[in-house]
Amino acid sequence: MTGDDRFEYNLRAIREMILAGFSAGELRALVAYDQELAPLRHEFSPNEAIIDMADKTINYCLRRLVMEHLLSLVKEERPAQYERFEGSLRGSVG
Repeated sequence: MTGDDRFEYNLRAIREMILAGFSAGELRALVAYDQELAPLRHEFSPNEAIIDMADKTINYCLRRLVMEHLLSLVKEERPAQYERFEGSLRGSVG
């Protein structure tokens, strides 16, 4: 079991947290400068809306099993937003 297998994620809450915490440029920079997420930057078009970028980020993290990594980055970069949504981001499986 990997770290991301331990949780069921509330994707709506994660999406809302990203939208509340980042502009399109800030999310693009977060992704570009992180080793785990950097390949995702190629999926963003130049003028893509933040809502679409948030959805692509979430889907990428689910496919690659790096959602916990994304959440830890948000916690580090935007602690107030993370704290606001923390209670609704995940639940234990089983």
